Amino acid sequence: MTTGNNGDNNLSPWKPGQSGNPGGRPKGTRDLAGYVLEGTDGGKELADTLVSIAMTPRIQ
Repeated sequence: MTTGNNGDNNLSPWKPGQSGNPGGRPKGTRDLAGYVLEGTDGGKELADTLVSIAMTPRIQ
């Protein structure tokens, strides 16, 4: 059995030094932390809940 040459061996999505996202993140977008801080009055209750869940022993 021979391996076929499909010509894709030399393909690369970007040239060296070229950015995959030249425009960057659009202005005005916010990260998850911004939504959490705004929607949870600082995020303390959410953080406490997540820590509580993480510390709970798992049932198997």
